[in-house]
Parts: sequence; structure tokens; C-alpha cells
Amino acid sequence: MRQKIGIVAILALVILVAIACSGTPLPTIAPSQATSAPSATIASAAAPINLTFWNYWDGKNGEVIQSLVDKYNQSHPNVQVKNVFIGYGDLLTKLQAGVAGGELPNVAAGDMAWVSKFVQSKSLVPLNDYIQKSNVPLADFYPELLKIDRAGNDIVALPVSTNNLELFYNQDLFQAAGLDPNTPPKTWDELISFAQKCGKPDGSVAGMELYTEPGEGLTWQWQVYLWQAGGEFMVDNKPAFNSDAGRKALQFFVDLIQKYKVSPLTKWGLFEKGAACMRIDGSWVISDLAQKAPFKWNTARVPIPTGGKPATNMGGEHIFIFKSDPAHEAAAWDFLNYLTSTETQIEWDQQTSFMPIRDSVATNSGFLDYVKNKEPRLIPFVENQKYAHARPGIVQYAEISDAFSKEAEKALHGTQSVADALNNAEKAAQNILAQ
Repeated sequence: MRQKIGIVAILALVILVAIACSGTPLPTIAPSQATSAPSATIASAAAPINLTFWNYWDGKNGEVIQSLVDKYNQSHPNVQVKNVFIGYGDLLTKLQAGVAGGELPNVAAGDMAWVSKFVQSKSLVPLNDYIQKSNVPLADFYPELLKIDRAGNDIVALPVSTNNLELFYNQDLFQAAGLDPNTPPKTWDELISFAQKCGKPDGSVAGMELYTEPGEGLTWQWQVYLWQAGGEFMVDNKPAFNSDAGRKALQFFVDLIQKYKVSPLTKWGLFEKGAACMRIDGSWVISDLAQKAPFKWNTARVPIPTGGKPATNMGGEHIFIFKSDPAHEAAAWDFLNYLTSTETQIEWDQQTSFMPIRDSVATNSGFLDYVKNKEPRLIPFVENQKYAHARPGIVQYAEISDAFSKEAEKALHGTQSVADALNNAEKAAQNILAQ
């Protein structure tokens, strides 16, 4: 027996020496950052595993994601990721065509609202086992972000970027109106008062710009006030906005327009022209305003009603893996885990102005110091991200949002009451769900 073991050991040594002399590298894989753990499938691979990663990030975001992919490739010689840009308007269509029998990537990142579409197709890889084996602390991710990533007991995606809505205000207009340019409103009542004082009666300056046209823009902004008032848009995949909180939130919009006359019924785009004192908007516009706005401006957390609670709406992208074979799926997980890790997310957020998806990023002293020193107007977005709500993760959401906005618009124009608008929107949503 000892002789046989000795022969086996000698043969193994000869094979290793032969490989070394041939110049062929032994299969290795560098560990991913933060919570990543190398997969046994990847570690045993003799040749590089090639992955494709589809996303729609362009401009600065595209440059940053490419640099992060390059960094991963350099530290993972036996997993090579090809970053593929596909425009926002084409990516969903191409992914859906791939699910139907065409080309699919190994990994994709897309609008958070898309996850439900692929859950329905059963084309996504459940991540539960990978998450457990890699010791990923799910509690570190903001729970609202994870809501749309669940399909029954399975987690089929993870957030990779996010943003939210907060208050922007024109400090020059505040000062001209006798308001403290460093003291924004904190309540709905203060917002009304500030808008009345800052706006001009002739309509040349709006006190508070609202999104008043039909579509997701109106629904998305209004949902912030609904949640602040303690309501929900949908519960258990049923419309829930026709409630006391819903009536309070929609009446607030109507009053800003019809009663206080501080919000005009016009196309979006007044604030950046210096023609609106305030509006709520996303963190993604900060860099553009910083370069182009011909006035001083600042940001603050969205004002809340008396007795209400902090809330905002979130956007952003989630990342998921399409089913293929065990080796490619394991490699895809390792890459996904790298992109969503704390260390990578800090770098991603610092360079793109996306908001933290994890508490370990939002509370990281280095990240917070970076934000305070580079662009302190991002601080309200960072602070309020933990209060951000996710839109309903159902396939019919876009249709329901559109139907809601059409009825809400009628209330804003005064052609139907708030109660009728919510009743009609509820019926429209129920009809959509029944199809």
C-alpha cells in the first residue's frame, strides 16, 4: 500500500513539473472583494470562462462600469467578463427576445421594474445557495430594494445601483423673496408657505414645480407623498391607493395647483431655467445642474406632512443571472457578488453619484467624507435612501401607473374630484389585473 501511494505521489509530481515546464498556468482564481467567496466550479476550471454582461449604462456611468469590469478581469484570470452596452430603449426588448429563444447574456443589469418580467419567464437563476455559501449579509441591503428581487422563497436578483427623489430649491429666488437661502421647508405646510412667498403672482416663477403630465413621472412623484401620509400604492398585488392617505396626498397636489396657485399645469423643466423655486427630483441631475444652472441652489430631504413619516421613491438597476450551465452560472455569481460588494459599491457610488444599496456603504466614514467634500448636495439623498420605497414589482405595474396618472391628471385640472379620480383609477387597476 505504501509503495502504491509513493508511485501515485511521484506521478503527480511529474505531472505538475511537466505543466510548469510547458508554461501552462495552474488554474487559480483571486477572491472577490468584500463578501465574495470563490466557487469550487470556477476554481477547478482549466480554461478561462467567458461571460457576457449586458447593461445600458453610458456616459460617465459607462466608463465607470467598464473600469470595474476591467479590474475584475485582471484579478480573475480564469473568468473573463465582456461588458456590452445596449441602449435603454433596446435592452429590455433584446432580453425578452433572448428569453423567447434568442441570444442571452450570462449576466444583465436593468431597470428594477424589469425583474418581475423575467421572474414570470422562469429564466433567472435562484441565488439563495450562492448567497449562503458566500456568506453575503442580506440584512446589509436595504430591505425595500430586495422586495422586488424575491420570487416566492427565491432571491433572483440583487440591487446594483439606486437613486431617489429629494427637494431642490433655488437659493437666489429664496433670498429675493426674503426667505433664508439656507433653510428649506421641512413640512407640507412650510412648503406651501415658502412657495407662496417665493413664487410670483404673474406666473413667471412657480413656487413649487410638480410633474403634472400623464405617465410614470406623475405617479412616481405622487407616490412619495402617498407614502409620507402612511399609505401604500399596492398591497398583495391589489390597488391600495384609494385610501385616506391617498386622498390626502392627491388633495395636496390639487391644492398646490388649484387652491394656492403655486404650481402651474405646464410641461416639466421650469426649475433648471430659474423659473421655479422648488421641485423634487433625482440625485442623477445634480452633476448637470452643478455645471449648467445659472443660479445658486441646494437640496434637502422632501418635506413631510405633520404626523407623517420620511419617505421617498427609488429608481435604479438590479443585476441578475440567466440560466445556462453550472460553471457559467457560478462564474456569473462571482462577478455579481463582486459588483454588489461593499468595497466595489463604494467606488461605484463615489464615481457615479448613485446612492448606497447597502447600509455598510451609507455608513462608511470614507464614503461619507468623500460626499461631504466633493458634493455635499448629495447628503440628503444618502440620508433618505433608507426611507426609499420600491414601486410594486409586478408585470402590470407600468399599465397601472399609466392608468392612475391619467385619472390623477383630471383631478389636477379640476375636471373630476379627488375621490372620483381615485375610484376610477382603482377600477382601472383592477381591470388591468383581471386580464
